Amino acid sequence: MNFVKGEAVRLNPQLKKSFFKLANDTFGLDFEQWDEQGYWNDTYSPYAFEVGGEIIANVSTSSGTMILDGRQYKAVQIGTVMTNPKFQGKGLSRQLMDKVLEDHMSAQIIYLFANKTVLDFYPKFGFETRIQSTFTVDKKDIEAVHAEVKKVNLDDKPTRNLFYETTVFRKSVSQKMSMVNNENIVMFHALTQYWDCIYYVPKFQAFVILNETAEHAELVDVISKEQVDVQEILGCLPIQSEKIRLCFTPDNLQIPVIQNVLIEEGAMFVKNQKDIKYPNNVLYPYSGLA
Repeated sequence: MNFVKGEAVRLNPQLKKSFFKLANDTFGLDFEQWDEQGYWNDTYSPYAFEVGGEIIANVSTSSGTMILDGRQYKAVQIGTVMTNPKFQGKGLSRQLMDKVLEDHMSAQIIYLFANKTVLDFYPKFGFETRIQSTFTVDKKDIEAVHAEVKKVNLDDKPTRNLFYETTVFRKSVSQKMSMVNNENIVMFHALTQYWDCIYYVPKFQAFVILNETAEHAELVDVISKEQVDVQEILGCLPIQSEKIRLCFTPDNLQIPVIQNVLIEEGAMFVKNQKDIKYPNNVLYPYSGLA
């Protein structure tokens, strides 16, 4: 059994293929298109054990910049914690977590999202749970803004390149809590579950991820190189639902915002470093989940 990480996996076709298979088998995640189109870079790093060219256990890290109350922090998200069932119960995830934490002692915040089956695992490494909130607005409170809105097709390469460039140089959607410099993860979500719900508003030179279900609309993200007014963006969009969930922590809107505790089966865990306290009652942006 050998330990490998980072480019040793990303640049090795056999290991990479095995990593993709384990992620698909474990979580139903499909990394192939994301990788083939060049969006897997060194900000996303697997830490893995391999046997005979097969990844048998993995813990990945994704680095970015977290904004909390207008201040920027070096942040590392942990994800794709997975072990081949044949090798479970051998403490492999614990060993990989130790290696990850050792490598990222300089990070100001380390965090992850865990499902209900492993809630007792992460406190052993100094992680603490955080309570997240939901934020909902009513369509009736939003003043209509007359502006062209175009549906985006990321299969079109120039459009995809513009979306990526805008994400690279984006302004934060919120000063209360948001992520920047994590364009690789945003691209993963844009190419998978959100590929059919991306719009462009030329007036604001802004891309918008709007996911509308039978129950409500979800404003997942607003991506622009310039600071935009989320309320104005909402007024532009072809939203049919009466309730709109904001999938990020909004700054102070000039309309009523209903805030509730997010009820979920899993939990957000945070390991605060450098005397920084990640707050309760904010919402980590859906487009940045690794």
